[in-house]
Amino acid sequence: MAILAGIMLTTVVGFSVIDLGSQSHSGAGSGSSSSGSGGGPGSSGTGTKPPIGSFKTIAPSFYALSNVAETIVSSGYSYSGVTGTSPDDFIVIQIAYSMGGGGNLPDIAKVTDLQSSVYIMAASASLGVGSNFWEQAWTGRASAATNSTTITVIPDWPGCKAPCVTSIIIMMTISRYRGVSGVGSSIAIAPDVSSTSQSVSITATGANSMLVELLSHGAYSSCGIDAAQPATGQTSRNCLTATTERAELFDHAVTNAQSYTESFSWAQVELQRGIYLELKGNSIHNP
Repeated sequence: MAILAGIMLTTVVGFSVIDLGSQSHSGAGSGSSSSGSGGGPGSSGTGTKPPIGSFKTIAPSFYALSNVAETIVSSGYSYSGVTGTSPDDFIVIQIAYSMGGGGNLPDIAKVTDLQSSVYIMAASASLGVGSNFWEQAWTGRASAATNSTTITVIPDWPGCKAPCVTSIIIMMTISRYRGVSGVGSSIAIAPDVSSTSQSVSITATGANSMLVELLSHGAYSSCGIDAAQPATGQTSRNCLTATTERAELFDHAVTNAQSYTESFSWAQVELQRGIYLELKGNSIHNP
């Protein structure tokens, strides 16, 4: 397996924001009706009452994304980035990190922010503690509107298997979606060899969901030279090239609860990781 080169980087964390606007997709659900006795004075028999309402599921929509600069984090320290939020934003955090020295990588212990939001690990793509490249996805929900909230990633330095690295090289993207009821399916892929492609089958658990693909690689080439080429029409939301990692994010709405093949290819042979999430849509009532 190719070893990602560790180099000296600044410890100042910056960020940029990409706002591609809100996109929404909708699909009608099935209605329901009830039958009962009908008829007024001078009449008799049965009739059908008018429908009392139905539910439909609205697919989530992408809202905005922040890139947090790659940096070196020494043993015992954490890593932070800043983003804005709106109430009920569903936040998907992509974290990619590699060796800053010899030894095992630490797991991520937790992710927190200033709103006391609860973040849950949705998937983790790694070959194990001896791997030199790790990708994780964490999800949470914003509880308030703010122009600036700090999201902090805390590596599990105390639990890192000896010999542990003395530092890691880490980067993060923070994407925000709207109309998300929760995470359905999730799949992590951590190939044990470098390759020019990545493919996985993910089964949507409900109609009108959003499939999100979080891809990370060793940064042998930049986004402008060798961005991922999707095979099934995904929308590119972000591509960030750092010094030792490159992160990409795609998504697309799906209409049915079925299996979908998500495939990507590159020209350059690269060490790769991938996390695939299904964001479930919200059900709304039609009176």
